[in-house]
Amino acid sequence: MRSSAIRTIAVGLTVLLVGVASSPSGGAAASAEEVSLPATLVTEGATPATEVEATLTRSESSTERGYGFGLSSVQYAPVPSFGLKLALPLAVRDPKDAGPTVGGIGDVSVMAKYAPLMLPAGQLALAAGLKLTLPTGSERRGLGGQLALAPFVAAGQGLGAWSLQADAAYSWQLNRPRRIEPGEEGEEAVRPDRAQGVTANLTATYAPLEWLGLILEANSVTVLRGDETLRERVQLYLTPGVGVEPAKGWNLRAGVQLPLTRARAFDYNLIV
Repeated sequence: MRSSAIRTIAVGLTVLLVGVASSPSGGAAASAEEVSLPATLVTEGATPATEVEATLTRSESSTERGYGFGLSSVQYAPVPSFGLKLALPLAVRDPKDAGPTVGGIGDVSVMAKYAPLMLPAGQLALAAGLKLTLPTGSERRGLGGQLALAPFVAAGQGLGAWSLQADAAYSWQLNRPRRIEPGEEGEEAVRPDRAQGVTANLTATYAPLEWLGLILEANSVTVLRGDETLRERVQLYLTPGVGVEPAKGWNLRAGVQLPLTRARAFDYNLIV
């Protein structure tokens, strides 16, 4: 299953790289244009932008319900090829058993993205960057508490009414997780491994109308170290959604993330 997921993402990235090689070079008029790719739900876009984005999520698993809201993207791009991104999440965890509901700020993240290749004539972009996650959430309450670095690559190709976008990232936890106290007397406290994981996403968007986009994403998460219940197990999700632009500069999106494998962090995740 793990190799199948890697092959799927590799095929998507190969398609985008073929687009790089085959995109024609434009003249002065084309170079004055910008690479314009539609917004996605989970996949990291390849083009830096100046924008403010708020997101609401609602997920459910066998053990709890989760709610997330906040500023998922505050981006500033002083030039078309470089941008900075800040995410300010708030989270609520509602256990299905007798445990208390907890809520508060999650882990804030800062990202730098650079797109060395942007071809307006071919509507193609290739970017790389680094994401720093700060331990602003409470680890004890399950709201975060992780200091992590995640380098990533992203690519996007516009094909008329269609577009393809993909990203891949590797995340390392830098701080040590807190000890888990034993459940019974005589047992020793356990300190989990620092988390490491790989994420990869592939998005196809079809815009039958200028203001309407139909979105389909394939998302994968692989925990390499950390969570023992999901360690070395590939999580695959399919995320259908829709995007609407009611006015210039505004975009409304909604979708639902559905698991395709038994290894999963939730049974569904609604994204608005």
